[in-house]
Amino acid sequence: MKTWSVESLCLTVAAIVLVLASLVGLIAVSDAHALPRWLFSLVIALSGAALVASLRIRALAIARNHAQSRYRHFIDTAHEGVWTLDGAARTTFANARVAQMFGATPGTLLGRPMHEFLGENPPRDLTEMTSADTAHVGCTHDLSYRRVDGSIGWAIVSGRPMLGDDGMAAGTLLMLTDITGRKAAELELAAVQIGLEVRIRMRTAELERSNARLRIEVAERQMAENALAESFRELRQLSSHLETIKEDERKRIAKGIHDELGQNLMALKIDVEMLHARASLRHPLLKRKVGDVLDTIDLTIRSVRAIMNDLHPSTLELGLPAAAEWLVQQFGKRSGIATSLTVVEGDGPLPDSHHTDVVFRIIQECLLNILRHAKATRVEIGLDIGIEYLTITIVDNGVGMGPGDAAKVASFGLRGIRERVDVFGGQMVIDSRPGGGTTLAMMIPLESEAAALED
Repeated sequence: MKTWSVESLCLTVAAIVLVLASLVGLIAVSDAHALPRWLFSLVIALSGAALVASLRIRALAIARNHAQSRYRHFIDTAHEGVWTLDGAARTTFANARVAQMFGATPGTLLGRPMHEFLGENPPRDLTEMTSADTAHVGCTHDLSYRRVDGSIGWAIVSGRPMLGDDGMAAGTLLMLTDITGRKAAELELAAVQIGLEVRIRMRTAELERSNARLRIEVAERQMAENALAESFRELRQLSSHLETIKEDERKRIAKGIHDELGQNLMALKIDVEMLHARASLRHPLLKRKVGDVLDTIDLTIRSVRAIMNDLHPSTLELGLPAAAEWLVQQFGKRSGIATSLTVVEGDGPLPDSHHTDVVFRIIQECLLNILRHAKATRVEIGLDIGIEYLTITIVDNGVGMGPGDAAKVASFGLRGIRERVDVFGGQMVIDSRPGGGTTLAMMIPLESEAAALED
């Protein structure tokens, strides 16, 4: 059965009225008295009204068709996809954008079910999207869709029910915004992030392994440093012990020379003196020979005493100030260099025998170095004996030293001095420049580290 539109029905009625008006007009022309005048006027009025109504209806139809054309053009050219479904979720309309997204034409999409394109999404989302509940205000989800060629795309899909004339849901309106590019970028970014996280984990693991190796190396180095420090401590202790043994051996040898050789020489001298006294003028040659022997014995005794003083001066038994004063006097007599000694004694006791022996040898070694290398004409020695520290200062006006002279391999004198200072845990400073003389300052703890190690 054909369905009549409002426009078609009105135009048909207008045409019928015009036909009737034409018949009435013909009758009126043939027989003016056949129809009443008012009927004729009524027919003419109705004919005019029908003509006006038909023209108005035609204008409205043209306007509506134009509006529908514009609406269709707007829908077809919209950037968003417009997709309508019936109650069975089959396609009733799809604009060009939807067809483009699905890789098809709008005509080929009609009647095709929604699940053919969106079926790979969670059923809960699809059910919510096509809900027939009239109170449903719509929902939006990021959904994947499958194109006709089988490839996958992504879209933001918004769905809401379409209501019929009876106010009930007659289908579903879906609005699709393609986000395939954005989704691909997000997936790529996610892959990059995953790769970055993997690299970070790998780098972190590598750093942890490196840190573990570094901690092991630090521990090994610490152990090596501790072992080196222990070895150095033992070496210093051994050096201190060797110095003590050397000094004790010197003392023993000097005492042995004094007790044995010295006494024998004195006894020999007495015997020779008695022989010299008994020799008379009758034996002048014998007396002269005995005198020569006495001179030789005296020279030998002086040599023996010099050897004894070099080994272990007896003044060491009187303390450091007396031993240093004797050493300075002897050095000045033998070298001809003007040498002075200044001693400052504090309230504390004098250094013990071990300190006295080592400091005496330090001053002795310094004076020998000055005599051999400095070409000095004046030497000043200072001793400051405090309660906790002993300070030694030796200044000469010699040729001085260059920047690297103290570190030369052959500078055994300075190395020996530094070794003796280190035995007590002391410090030594050298201030010298070429042509400007040399100042050697040492500070030695009176409670020595070597003694503490021995304890």
